[in-house]
Amino acid sequence: MKMNKTTIGRRGLLAASALLPLPVIAQPAWRASHAVRIIVPFPPGGATDMLARLVASGLGESLGQSLVVENRPGANGVVATQALLGSPADGHALILATADTHTVLPAANPRLPYKVADFVPVSGMASVVFALAVRPGLPVSNVNQFVELARSARQPLTYASYGYASVSHAAGEMFRAAIGAEMTHVPYLGAGPGVLAVTADQVDMMMVPVAVANPQRSRLKMLAVANAERFGLVPDVPTLREQGFDLTADAWIGLLGAPGTPRHVAEAIHAAVSRVQQTESFQQTLRTNGFSSLGLGPAEYARFLSAESARWGEVVRRGNIRVEG
Repeated sequence: MKMNKTTIGRRGLLAASALLPLPVIAQPAWRASHAVRIIVPFPPGGATDMLARLVASGLGESLGQSLVVENRPGANGVVATQALLGSPADGHALILATADTHTVLPAANPRLPYKVADFVPVSGMASVVFALAVRPGLPVSNVNQFVELARSARQPLTYASYGYASVSHAAGEMFRAAIGAEMTHVPYLGAGPGVLAVTADQVDMMMVPVAVANPQRSRLKMLAVANAERFGLVPDVPTLREQGFDLTADAWIGLLGAPGTPRHVAEAIHAAVSRVQQTESFQQTLRTNGFSSLGLGPAEYARFLSAESARWGEVVRRGNIRVEG
């Protein structure tokens, strides 16, 4: 078959065009088509549940659908996470995940029935600010005095947590390792019982959310906040860094989507969350309840979660914090 110049030219153009990158087709703006569920891995009434309901109250209008807060407590977040795992990856089901349930626990228990990294980061909303609190009868008034006492004590001092393999446990272990002293961990079923044990002189120290310890200020000693800077709820309390210990212990809270949730869906939900989060009423509620605002979109949130996994994973490994099964 004889090919003329025109035929060759057309074929050449077709071949060349095949090598060019395909144009990016913009995804249509995502809108919820029915009610959106926010699964909370804790019972009603706690700080995480409160935050979920605060977001839900303003998020429905932005998404054009009602939001349902669904409490699924059990197994330190495993029950709630499995509920999300069985949901369609279309943005209509989210989990209000925490550092306890999706950072520390996975590091302590590699046999979880899912991989946390498979869930899709949607919106990093807030972090819980922790304080170092000690019992009223302990003869110390600052962190350095506590460290001296911990290092010289004949019997190891005790530190409470609000649960084994929790952020409170890992933060206590982080502090213990930083000061180079032997201490004995005493886990409690919740932050409230742990703080009450501190106020009753039953345990020496606890790394606990500021919002839980602050109402008990007259019955315990809050020696420091484990934050990068002083916290507005307790501005008179110095940071650990101010007292010579470069240590930050906080617990993130944010929304994750089911594995396979499209990126443009995550972006749309975060944009709606961001509009709610930027209101003064939301920010004021965060501050008064011991939260620090994050406001991370999907890409930033993914990088943040990766860094948090490495940070807390190292603490868990060094502290030999293990959950079997």
